[in-house]
Amino acid sequence: MDIRKKSVLISLVVMMLFLGMVLVPAAGAVSDDKAPDKESKEKKGDEVSWEEWKQAHTVEVEVATVYKYKKDGKFEITETYSGDKLKQKFKVDKLTKAKSFTVPSGKQVAVNTQTGPFAMQPGDRKEVLSEKSVVLTTADDPYSWSQASASVSYPQWTWSKVLWFYELEDPINLVWKQSNLITVKSVILKQRWTDNPSEYTHYLSYPDGSWVRGDGMADSKYRVLGGYHVRLWELPNGAVVANAHHDDNIFIIPGHQVDSYEAAEYKVAGFFGTGQASYWLNNVCYNGYYNAYNNGWATLV
Repeated sequence: MDIRKKSVLISLVVMMLFLGMVLVPAAGAVSDDKAPDKESKEKKGDEVSWEEWKQAHTVEVEVATVYKYKKDGKFEITETYSGDKLKQKFKVDKLTKAKSFTVPSGKQVAVNTQTGPFAMQPGDRKEVLSEKSVVLTTADDPYSWSQASASVSYPQWTWSKVLWFYELEDPINLVWKQSNLITVKSVILKQRWTDNPSEYTHYLSYPDGSWVRGDGMADSKYRVLGGYHVRLWELPNGAVVANAHHDDNIFIIPGHQVDSYEAAEYKVAGFFGTGQASYWLNNVCYNGYYNAYNNGWATLV
């Protein structure tokens, strides 16, 4: 019988998946605050294309993901990056990120992974080994999308934070050329979206060197059965940019994985009477478990 069919629906307390996310350092990781890899950084004053910068910051890592379903109902997911290339590039042995949430004790759950789904009972522990390419940078070494030679005038990607590192996440796919957060959000709120959704924190790098967290909105707070979600940023140049996407439901752990970018982009743009992608951001991707597709064009509102 299909594992998904056998799995019972997870309680709403699984929302702690978003609220309870914790980032923890791994044993053997560098513990000081200075950038670990000075030699790999671009020389100050040099201007490089996004393609060159991305290639220089792409690292092949070994990934060990440990799933623990405790008998008290607590579910823990720990993901550890390691490998020679990570150590050579950033002078760290491991990078570890962890999250935990609660499911009803005694209930079987289905876990969704790149290698396929599997069932877990309370008391189970399972480790999944894999390899992947990740784009990582330090806080003081972002790609300068505002540089004179940059092919775009807006940031292209959102980033998550792991220790003092930032990892490439979702593509920017909406741009309001001259606007502000209050104006943009007021239009979206008229669609009965919430201004306080459960979400992971993503960041953008700004020209002054700061990393700014996104301002999230969604068609419902928890998106239990899946739903639309957008993260917005107001830029110093007077523009607002966003990543819009559609999440899957929470009933398959880890829940709320992006399953679509394009549909969400056009949906949010439609709130403003705009539905045509018209600004090339050069961020084509097939991302995540569902290989969610982004065509590289942002809708310019």
